Amino acid sequence: MTLMTMPGKMRQDGQHTLLVMRDERRCQAVCIVDDGTIGDVTTKLGLIEAIASRKLADGELAFDGRVWITPADMPVPAAIS
Repeated sequence: MTLMTMPGKMRQDGQHTLLVMRDERRCQAVCIVDDGTIGDVTTKLGLIEAIASRKLADGELAFDGRVWITPADMPVPAAIS
């Protein structure tokens, strides 16, 4: 199942963003850690939802039950030569 961000359920606070996402069966809190490094979260929601869905499917939950996404989870941009 693919998680989708619920409308109006995004809270940005300093260097972290908290999203509430939903699929057909459940709601899931997703924490974007160090979002200053990641960039504008609102323009990358599709990518973030895909990463969160994969992590949830793989059971990669943090100690607090949330899915945490860090800059290390983001794809590295291809070098321009």
